[in-house]
Amino acid sequence: MKPWFASSFTVLAALFWNGEMTVAAEPKTVAGPLYHEATNEFTTMKLTSYQHTTRVDRVTGSYCYDCVGFVSHALKKAAPQAWTSVARETAIPPHRIPSPPKYRTFLASLSVQPKPGWEAVTNAASFCPGDVIAWEHKTATSSGHVVIVGGFPTRLQDGSWSVKVYDSTSAPHGDDSRPNDPRAQILASSGQHSGLGYGEMVFVTDETSGMLTGLRWSKKSRTITVPIAAGRPTS
Repeated sequence: MKPWFASSFTVLAALFWNGEMTVAAEPKTVAGPLYHEATNEFTTMKLTSYQHTTRVDRVTGSYCYDCVGFVSHALKKAAPQAWTSVARETAIPPHRIPSPPKYRTFLASLSVQPKPGWEAVTNAASFCPGDVIAWEHKTATSSGHVVIVGGFPTRLQDGSWSVKVYDSTSAPHGDDSRPNDPRAQILASSGQHSGLGYGEMVFVTDETSGMLTGLRWSKKSRTITVPIAAGRPTS
């Protein structure tokens, strides 16, 4: 007979978190290569800032990039085959990186046409550390955003999913590392600590299909419905 605790790895578990009952997704056992790269960059960095030109010096621990700069750098280092597929499919010029909409389009295509170095991820319940999530959200200063999943998802009472993410930004998420991180440089335009860090986001799915439909920047933010997709780099 299996010990009582063995079943906890195959069923959903009810949790109480910050006074709110939540349901944890079935735990997985493997974190992808981008998770290890993201956590390595975060723990070894001495300085980080959000900027559109990627400037990385791994020797001195300086990581300065925007969201796509961070994800692209991580792919090149930890999942080169996955990066080759992205570069080829998005048809970006040499020494350039895809925009968030291009990442979103690429990730959405994985469920239709598999690409070398990638697996499709079609719903938030199956997020694993190291997955990539991208969405389009055009504003005066942005075309969208891209993050790397930093933990397993937890289902909230309203059916949405709370997830820890790593990204480069100047706008903190919930329970964000940047506001109290002296390594994160303050961006003059926002007055916020910026660059690489982690925080909590919420992702919204269709009740029937489970497919991603939108997000909340933090638990307390409003839900926005946007074109959004995810994928899992494997090599």
